[in-house]
Amino acid sequence: MAHRDHYLFVCTNRRSEGHPKGSCAANGSEEVLDQLKEILAKTGASRTVRACASGCLDFCGVGAAVVHEPEHVVYGHVARSDAGEIASAAAAGRTVERLVIAR
Repeated sequence: MAHRDHYLFVCTNRRSEGHPKGSCAANGSEEVLDQLKEILAKTGASRTVRACASGCLDFCGVGAAVVHEPEHVVYGHVARSDAGEIASAAAAGRTVERLVIAR
């Protein structure tokens, strides 16, 4: 498979229940990843955008976290319902400003 123009790294790290840092998986990141992959495939954007599972991205306190490269932005508090907006923004080379927590 060819190199993509954009990558969405979704933290799917899972810590034990009750861990003080929490974990993205406990905040729904696996469902976010599944939804992103489904949308990218359905729209054909998977030719230019790839959604990948990632280990800890060190943004544990912000719910499910996604890093968009090469824009080098971190999205926080991402929900499954945000996947469509993230996918279409990545395909267009844009960011979803309302979700950006770090640049």
